[in-house]
Amino acid sequence: MRLPPLLFTSLLLAIAGCGDPGRQVAPDGSTAASTDAAATDGPAEDLAAITRRAADAVCGALYRCCDADLVDYFAPYVANERLAAFHGRLPPASPLDEGACRDVMREMLDTMYLGEWVEAAETGEVTFDGAGFAGCVGDLGTATCGIEARTALWDSTCFGLAAPAGGEEQRRFVRRTRGAGASCGPVRDGLGGVFYGTCDPAAAFCCYQDPARPGCQFPFDGNGGTRPGSCQAVAAVGRACSAAPPLALCATGVNCDAEDDTCVDPPEVSLANGATCVDGSYNLLGTCSDGWCDVLGTRRCEPRRADGATCFGADECTSGLCRTTCQPNLVCTDAPHMVDAGVDAMAVDAGVADAAADASPDASAADGERCASAFGLIGSSVASPQAGYTHRVAASFGAANDYNPYRSALAMRPPDCSFVYDARGLDKVYQVTLQPGERLALRAELAGGRQAGVYLLDTCPGGSWPDFDGSGACGNNEYGAGFCGPLGCDAAALSVLYPTTIGGVATAPASFWIVVDQVGGDDATGFVLDWRITGP
Repeated sequence: MRLPPLLFTSLLLAIAGCGDPGRQVAPDGSTAASTDAAATDGPAEDLAAITRRAADAVCGALYRCCDADLVDYFAPYVANERLAAFHGRLPPASPLDEGACRDVMREMLDTMYLGEWVEAAETGEVTFDGAGFAGCVGDLGTATCGIEARTALWDSTCFGLAAPAGGEEQRRFVRRTRGAGASCGPVRDGLGGVFYGTCDPAAAFCCYQDPARPGCQFPFDGNGGTRPGSCQAVAAVGRACSAAPPLALCATGVNCDAEDDTCVDPPEVSLANGATCVDGSYNLLGTCSDGWCDVLGTRRCEPRRADGATCFGADECTSGLCRTTCQPNLVCTDAPHMVDAGVDAMAVDAGVADAAADASPDASAADGERCASAFGLIGSSVASPQAGYTHRVAASFGAANDYNPYRSALAMRPPDCSFVYDARGLDKVYQVTLQPGERLALRAELAGGRQAGVYLLDTCPGGSWPDFDGSGACGNNEYGAGFCGPLGCDAAALSVLYPTTIGGVATAPASFWIVVDQVGGDDATGFVLDWRITGP
């Protein structure tokens, strides 16, 4: 199943960490009612060496081609809360030679996703694909420095930190064949692993039956703990779907249209520059053949930009490298280089002199620190130069970390609503009033090429979140996070519709508090927030 692409991306990255999406590989596609025997494409004892062999292959390619880019490569690992115990062993906090890289990479792969896939293969819940695994290792070993090395290292069908996007893009080293009625469990490897688990994602998703609640519930509890379930048949194309309980998921690669909540096949259409590429529900209308889809701006395919042009994401640049501006791509070319992506560049991009580096000199340090002292969004804004937005705020962060959506954070802070979304850095709060039926679109970018998060609160000082989807946890329509990879971080984006009714009761004009947050730490000093409000 695919949620509308913009919303899918924010949820996927929060679950899986950050990385570049990999190449697409056709799935096995087989379905079985049940699989109980151990299943691998090679000797069972080889499974014990899987994470070691993967770590050796990754670090071998890194130290052959990417000596100058280790901080960039490990930045998504450092930003990941699940890997907090390893942060002190990674650049820039600690120098890392190839031997130490192999050790820590093996432990991190085991922690993030590979260990769970190996365990599922050892118990016979999935099939280990030895040929697919060998292909991943071989690609890393033979890749030439430059684009081949970058492709192999961040390939999400192999050992990239970011999980596969679904559909034809799946992990190459594992096959899932369990069909409806078979037992299942979730695997913490993106949406595909968490929601479909050990079921064949083309045929079934993992359903937890809660005696106290009707229908399929999430196969994990409010603290992120896994719950065993049984495979439930996916909804067919044209049938109703829901990513909130009671769950009714489409097959992997099939969209759940946000407009009418039905499963629809994504269009396989090649679009020329200038063509509309996304509809009002953020469903992609095809693939831009020679450009990129400006989802939150013009909603059209736009030509890629030359070096020196202002950019917000790597896909916008011909070179594939965006550090505030498009720049020559020397990542993993085994060539010494240095790129300046500092605060000054962000300040120029903001269109407000020095605004991104410093807050207003007349403002108290406490202003905007919490919702009770939040700035008014409209009064803090100037006209936005960003296509598709009307207003922009450029400012610095507060003095402390006052808010974090993550329920398992070491220091619990409101809104305390998610088992996947983590934003443990400094933050700043703005207040806005929405009328029923209005849509608020937000786009946040941090100085220094760091990962931004943006989300809403609906009470102050309580700091609760607006549970518009009734899921009991803040999710993809209440939180946005920027995608991070070796070439920098995209802006965080969020589009929220304030419903005209909730639970059958008409809504009234209400105040909301927008929190701009740092996902991975407190070393970025400034941000820009672009926004617009459109009527019902």
